[in-house]
Amino acid sequence: MANTITRRPSPGIPSFDDLPKVEGQPQGCLWGFFDKGQKKDEVGCVIEAINLLTPAVVKEASREISTGEHVQLDWSLDNIQFGGFGRQEFKQNLKDLLPPLGFRAFDDELHFNTQISSQWDSLKHFAHQKTGMYYNGLSHEKATTSTTNGIHSELRINRICKDSSTDHVIDLCERGGIVGRGILVDWLRWYENTHGNPPLPASRHEIPISEIEETLKYQGTTTRVGDIMLVRSGYVRWHNFANPDERRRGTQEKSDTIGLQGSEATVRWLYDQHFAAVGGDSMTFEAWPPDMECGWCLHEWLLVQWGTPIGEMWDLEALSKKCEQNSRWSFFLTSAPLHVKGGVGSPPGAIAIF
Repeated sequence: MANTITRRPSPGIPSFDDLPKVEGQPQGCLWGFFDKGQKKDEVGCVIEAINLLTPAVVKEASREISTGEHVQLDWSLDNIQFGGFGRQEFKQNLKDLLPPLGFRAFDDELHFNTQISSQWDSLKHFAHQKTGMYYNGLSHEKATTSTTNGIHSELRINRICKDSSTDHVIDLCERGGIVGRGILVDWLRWYENTHGNPPLPASRHEIPISEIEETLKYQGTTTRVGDIMLVRSGYVRWHNFANPDERRRGTQEKSDTIGLQGSEATVRWLYDQHFAAVGGDSMTFEAWPPDMECGWCLHEWLLVQWGTPIGEMWDLEALSKKCEQNSRWSFFLTSAPLHVKGGVGSPPGAIAIF
């Protein structure tokens, strides 16, 4: 199928169709692209998308700060009343220190699945299902005992790039978190203003990439290489106002969720933008469950083929209001994931600053 969406200049990376073929993976895989004759170890030489956030890109992104207003983007850890996919709900255990220590003071213990609320998916969250491989060739078997591709990894390698040779850490924590220019694609606002009542977020409604482009045009927002794109689909708003029965049906009894359409057009458009990371308020970012037979599952492309972190269930409600109030949908974004070796997911600790 021909790509009808305008392609963007890439930062020294070939077009989707011109990428070197990676054995066992579909055309469009970025594994080892920046190797320079270096013998690969078990994961090779890494060039995950987050490395698009260079100091120069971050410095330019800081120009988004003008008013000093800021919005927290993490949903409360206890907001999901009924955990989906068999996941345990959040629990807090308050520890009174008076009886054991004689101090009038408290500790607390938190027990939660990192996928139960706002989160980043690390690169070991989801594999290419056909081959069982994670980003850059990490096998499922090795992933069970390795910290590689986690939120924080103990692996430090020398990254050999076309234009530089630098010590390179492949986790989100030691590189200083995720910091850059964020853009909100307020699809829900666009849909309600142009079409009326939106689809039910607890349904497998597919958002085509043409509507993402229409939303960007409606907002007057232009994407840049290295942006962190957030899509507001209405899932968090739906859950905030749903009654317990609706929540149970929508999160625990069914896994159907609104999100981007898994299609060739979507994959090619995402590749051409060269986002550092993507996210949204939906439980799964892409429409779920995906069609695993078509070859365009976005979790496979983003996490596995390109090394692009996915954020899910972010609370974008206050951000949407602030963007509309300021008539701009770009901002400076910071995110500090939990420092957990080999972590599969983490609350984002995300703040948008205007």
